[in-house]
Amino acid sequence: MFRKIRVAGEHETLFLRPLILLMSLATLAVLVFVSFFIGPVSIPLVTVMAILFKQIPVIGSLQPDAVKPVYFEIVYYIREPEILGGVVVGASLGMGGAVVQSIFKNPITEPYVIGLSSGAALGAVGAIIFGIAIFGPYSVQVLAFCFALLSVFTVYMLSHRNGRVPATYLLLMGVSISFFTSSVVALMIYSNIRLQSSAFFWLLGSLQGITWQELLPVVLVVLPAMFIMSMYSRELNAMQLGGAYAHSVGIKVERTKRVLIALVALSVSASVSISGLIGFVGLVMPHMSRLIYGGSNRYVIPSSAILGAIFLVLSDDIARMAIPGKVIPIGIITGMIGVPFFIYLLGRLSSGAYEN
Repeated sequence: MFRKIRVAGEHETLFLRPLILLMSLATLAVLVFVSFFIGPVSIPLVTVMAILFKQIPVIGSLQPDAVKPVYFEIVYYIREPEILGGVVVGASLGMGGAVVQSIFKNPITEPYVIGLSSGAALGAVGAIIFGIAIFGPYSVQVLAFCFALLSVFTVYMLSHRNGRVPATYLLLMGVSISFFTSSVVALMIYSNIRLQSSAFFWLLGSLQGITWQELLPVVLVVLPAMFIMSMYSRELNAMQLGGAYAHSVGIKVERTKRVLIALVALSVSASVSISGLIGFVGLVMPHMSRLIYGGSNRYVIPSSAILGAIFLVLSDDIARMAIPGKVIPIGIITGMIGVPFFIYLLGRLSSGAYEN
């Protein structure tokens, strides 16, 4: 599955992979820095540098407070959590897509296919429509997170067959539950015209308005989950070659599936709880990674996270610049970029760039 066809220059490719990975990280760092200057208020370079330097532990306290309070408010409380939120959400979706595609051995799956998106939508839209405020200002995020996990748990339990969870059953059950839940969400939106704009904005995704109070708990969930997922590259490589082969090399396939699906559900649910539903990141970025690095998950998993972060931060910048004075829902941007790019990737697939 996803095995590289071209073998000429394989040793050179192996040598270049770590270098390309470092270049991708450098690209992400540059993009994050540039994003601080994108917005309706123009902030000087020196001011941004001073604000960022001020946040460095110990050293930052030595710098005198010479920055205008309004600039500090914009950079620290508005742009910084939004940009870092884009990095975290994009990385989570990208890595989750790579893991799910390897589990299903299917190149057109993504984390949302196991019921994450529909469950999160049900929780968030329900909180908006019915005015549920049991968790205070974080009610939408908490309910989106809980319902996403509940949806994945339901899909997994209904997919059990004789002590196993076949990938085909999991995929079909995920699609079925997603359609049903989406219908319920559509009914709620249709029945409450007054709140349609708020619900639709969440369904289309946005990084706007993410706060430190929302972001930090998500980071504490997403980063450990992503770290553990990255440790399963060997198992995923074996599972891509078939269950029989994975068993023959000592992989406990069903347990590995359970662990990885739980980790994907945890990290992606936490991410979409603050960003809403953002499509195509988990679908496209793993394919782009495989074109660059080949089929080994040792590189595909971390690089999918990096590429996902780059893609989402860039999309957010475009969303902020496209219409002066307005911010387009980021899901529109990722769709407009992702669809043509995915069509291009399918062309590469059909021409034998890599095979499934």
